[in-house]
Amino acid sequence: MMRLEQMLSQILQEIKSIKSDIRQLNQNQLLLSENQKHMSLQIDNILQAVLRIGDSQPEDISALLDRIHNNILDKDSEIAALNKRVFRLESDFEKFSRQ
Repeated sequence: MMRLEQMLSQILQEIKSIKSDIRQLNQNQLLLSENQKHMSLQIDNILQAVLRIGDSQPEDISALLDRIHNNILDKDSEIAALNKRVFRLESDFEKFSRQ
């Protein structure tokens, strides 16, 4: 009889231990689920940020191209003015060299 009681006691201890382990597993599963939800929200936020960057990129490129175009136009007019001055100087030089 004593042996049977010891076995029952051991079985009860094992059952309590298993129940405790199951409770811990359930808690860990809940934590994992919460972490997964949090990570999912973070991934969604990252995706939205990437999409916003991607959407604004063509506008940025267009603005840069417009700025480059305006700079080229400004430089073209400066170069034309310098070419006129060089032409006048060359003409004056030719006049002086003929005298």
